[in-house]
Amino acid sequence: ERVERMEKAYNGQVPDRVPVYSMIDNYAIHYSGYTLKEVIEDGEKHYKAYEKIMTDFFWDATMFSGITKAMKFYDKLGGGTFRVTESLQTQSGTALVMKEDEYSELTRDPAKFFLNTIYPRKYKIFSMENSEEQYKLFASAVDDLLAFMNGGQKNTLRLKKEHGVLVNRGASVFMPLDIILDFLRDFTGTISDIRRRPEEVVEACDVLADYLIEIVDIMYPKHIPGKVVFVPMHLPQFIRPKDFEKVYWPSFKKIMDVFSKKGYKTLCYFERNWEHLYDYLKDLPKNSIIGLFEDDDIRKAKRELGDIMCIAGGMPINKLMYGTKEECVDYAKGLLDDLAPGGGYIFCSNVILHNANDAKPENIRAVNECVAKYGEY
Repeated sequence: ERVERMEKAYNGQVPDRVPVYSMIDNYAIHYSGYTLKEVIEDGEKHYKAYEKIMTDFFWDATMFSGITKAMKFYDKLGGGTFRVTESLQTQSGTALVMKEDEYSELTRDPAKFFLNTIYPRKYKIFSMENSEEQYKLFASAVDDLLAFMNGGQKNTLRLKKEHGVLVNRGASVFMPLDIILDFLRDFTGTISDIRRRPEEVVEACDVLADYLIEIVDIMYPKHIPGKVVFVPMHLPQFIRPKDFEKVYWPSFKKIMDVFSKKGYKTLCYFERNWEHLYDYLKDLPKNSIIGLFEDDDIRKAKRELGDIMCIAGGMPINKLMYGTKEECVDYAKGLLDDLAPGGGYIFCSNVILHNANDAKPENIRAVNECVAKYGEY
């Protein structure tokens, strides 16, 4: 029933009721009373944290069955982009490891460039002298990575088997220019490159698009009912529409068109406000995308884009944290009144919940139970 409900919403159809979707990530760890360090070290605590959040509240599906970063793997490699902070959150660091004149090398062969140029700059282990110690350390890191991946798969299967919970993320992929931003050139370098060498950026993004499509084909060879490819997008809200059109849009559109032809459903996380880019989004393939909008007027997004994509989101986490139960329920009812007619709407928070201060549990429970009843068609 949950799979069918989500699939109908994905396709812009009218399900039996509005689906309730969980965007809860590390918040689950805090809610369960564990710390991030504990769940990294203990696989059973890891599962129990996400089991508790999924069974204490009403949901139809969730994006997360566990943490998303293989922290023990990164630690053994000797660095990288992510680290565990004193507040027990996963935090990203700077990622300026590619030089501005290296786009031709990236474009020539992305995989070889990452392996031979980028990884030695990011990870200490790749700059060590070849030795038995290096081999053992790398083998141990790979073991940790495989254990992390297997643990995530086990969590997903256990939630399905033991509780009928749909974990709907089948694969995740960053868009080409977001990879350059997040992992290669950092913010300042990326913005500078867009202005000074846009043609090189566009060419690199086009090559990276093919590279990413190939990777997703391996991870996710066919659409599985209820599942999606998750695409978070970080850069567009920081660049002008004319720059978006030139450097971001071509590779993004290329990937979305290929995914649509392959039958994938893609959950695009449109971070911050995208209203100034709606004219571009109207050219995306129809009924293959779920648009999760963070700061947009969600009602306007449904009016403008509802015939192109399923609309998700709408429940502000500041309301969930600082509002009363009554205020939260009234707000949720207002969303359903305006967004549910005609189908193609999924109820969830407007952003992913990471920190214990992102929402009051009693407010999450109240709105979810409200939508489960009030959202019936």
